[in-house]
Amino acid sequence: MNKLLDLGVQPLVNNLFYTKEESINAKKYPMAATIDDDLKIQLDTAIPSAELYEKYLYHSAVNKPYVYHCQSMWHSIKHLKHNTVIDVGGNDGTLLKAFRSQTKDHLNLINVDASSSFREENLEAGIEYVNDYFNEDLDLPKADIITSTNVFQHTPGVEKFLAGIRKHLAPHGVWILEFPYTLRTFETLQFDQFYHEHYYYWLVTPLVKLFGKYGLRIVNTEEQTIHGGTLRLWISHKEHSNPTGASDEYLKAEKNFDFFLASEKIHKKIIKDKNWIKNLNGQVAFFGAAAKGCVYLNALDTTLKDFPNSYVVDDTISKQNMFIPGTGFEVVRREKLYKEQPENLIILAHNFKDYITKSLRPHYKGKIITMLPSVQIDLGENY
Repeated sequence: MNKLLDLGVQPLVNNLFYTKEESINAKKYPMAATIDDDLKIQLDTAIPSAELYEKYLYHSAVNKPYVYHCQSMWHSIKHLKHNTVIDVGGNDGTLLKAFRSQTKDHLNLINVDASSSFREENLEAGIEYVNDYFNEDLDLPKADIITSTNVFQHTPGVEKFLAGIRKHLAPHGVWILEFPYTLRTFETLQFDQFYHEHYYYWLVTPLVKLFGKYGLRIVNTEEQTIHGGTLRLWISHKEHSNPTGASDEYLKAEKNFDFFLASEKIHKKIIKDKNWIKNLNGQVAFFGAAAKGCVYLNALDTTLKDFPNSYVVDDTISKQNMFIPGTGFEVVRREKLYKEQPENLIILAHNFKDYITKSLRPHYKGKIITMLPSVQIDLGENY
């Protein structure tokens, strides 16, 4: 194992606080990633799940682009047999609800999620809710389709997860796996993808080898724009599928990419961005109390001390009036932004910048800025 990227110490990004003081004094943990000869990238520190998800406040349905993404996914897989669909880490059931909204077919929908927070919301929607970590010991029917979007990298016990896929996927079933593609992450210097919930940072190279151990094979690959560059893999049982060569171009690209050089560029960008933001003229506010925003602010050491009138706007009701870990910034509703009209608004959830910008105009008239993958400025009516 070689150390690849070191972001110092970071708080737990989804554990928001009720007071400014608690936020500023948030406990921080080492945030460093390693890489081995098989190009498996992972954190060198695993945080116990009980700590990571103690205050989990994320609701998928708040993210409208994700809802549209789920609806679009259905139309790419609806030709497959789909009587029983299992979503792993399905949160509030957004993906399965989106599937149901796009078809008149009867679907047996099952959400396997580690958090107990979403049970009632799923049951009210007619989705069976299994509050547990996905593994081979669960009592589940064979699934025609298993989906896992932006969750596989959260799982230190990846072997148990794959044993669960092997057992619960029907003989001719398909596992649809999505994750932020780490090659694109490094190409675009999106270091804010690195946080403690994301234990693994997957490339195709180690996955081909890992899947083979469980009798699984990648049969199709598709790149998606969501989450700053996502890879969608279609995976089947080896004994019921044929080789397709779907992985070949990714294996070649990963072998030829210099991840260490990209890491150096990331560290330079952090320094450059910090200085750039500090030199902005006028008040600065932020948009998006998401995990990546917390990472970005903490990596730049951007806090209430440097920006005493700043805050973070977010539409998630459960996050409003709480404080971003490590920063002292309060999460507020859009109305505060519209009333105060600060000169600069930095979108931390940059992967949804187009949707967010459109939703803000013309109510907010200042500059809308995104810092990743590069600095982009949308000038408002005042400029």
